[in-house]
Amino acid sequence: MASYPENNVLMSGWLVGEDVIGRKAAIVDLRYKKGRIIPGGIACQIRAQSHGTYKFLLNALLYPAAK
Repeated sequence: MASYPENNVLMSGWLVGEDVIGRKAAIVDLRYKKGRIIPGGIACQIRAQSHGTYKFLLNALLYPAAK
């Protein structure tokens, strides 16, 4: 669903381990039995995040039922 860029992961602030998360999944969509699990490596529910991250939270909450 979303991945971290290869380099320049951090736009501002402080980050340890940028070389470890580069090109790795930030959000994944997993099927489990009759449902879905959508874990995310970004804190899309925090008010200080950019508005672009809200779509990940809302899509995960409003995802249509798996068939």
